Amino acid sequence: MDFLKLLRSLEEFLYELCTWFLFFPRTLYRVIVHPRRMAQYVNTELTQKLDNQFDDAISPPMFLMLAVLVAHGVELLMHQQVTGTGQLSRTVFGNEESLLLFRSITFAVWPLISSVHLLRRKKVAMTRESLRRPFFMQCYLTAPFAVALSTSMVFVRLPGTLSTRIGIAVSVLSLLWYAVVQAGWLKVALQRSWPNTVLSTIWVLMLGIVINSLIGWILLAN
Repeated sequence: MDFLKLLRSLEEFLYELCTWFLFFPRTLYRVIVHPRRMAQYVNTELTQKLDNQFDDAISPPMFLMLAVLVAHGVELLMHQQVTGTGQLSRTVFGNEESLLLFRSITFAVWPLISSVHLLRRKKVAMTRESLRRPFFMQCYLTAPFAVALSTSMVFVRLPGTLSTRIGIAVSVLSLLWYAVVQAGWLKVALQRSWPNTVLSTIWVLMLGIVINSLIGWILLAN
């Protein structure tokens, strides 16, 4: 009986894994081309029953984690895996599970900051439920940025001037895309003027950069 349960679990896992290969590039394309439409898609899906949510796409948190996994796969193919020098960094970078978890958390910082900023500006009480909707939207919007930025860092670490220039160009373009998407999302969500929206966007991006830089500094220092 337990063996049959195990087989059914493996069957579900295999099916879910195969659907990722179909729905990940499809969802990625939809987010890149229609970011505002995908944010509205989250609104619609969260009103559905739990079993029916995101039936034709990948759920936003999982999509962000898969984006980090894809970028890590590129890193492995290029033989540019990051290694730690200190005890803490060796612990984090020493195995695949902790490395992927660490990177997922660092990229999830941006959706969390954006969601908290939105709720504070709208004077909405901060609860798990009130955070869920903006956080899910932001996971979708952050995933392409995570793939592009992580992949660009791989090219920056490759030897040669050309690869470094390509990496820098991709990182700048990805940051610009993310900034524009963030500004558009905040403009609609906050219903404020464009100067106010730009200031909010700069605040969110800079705070995310500072927090991630601080985390990186702590890892390198230990």
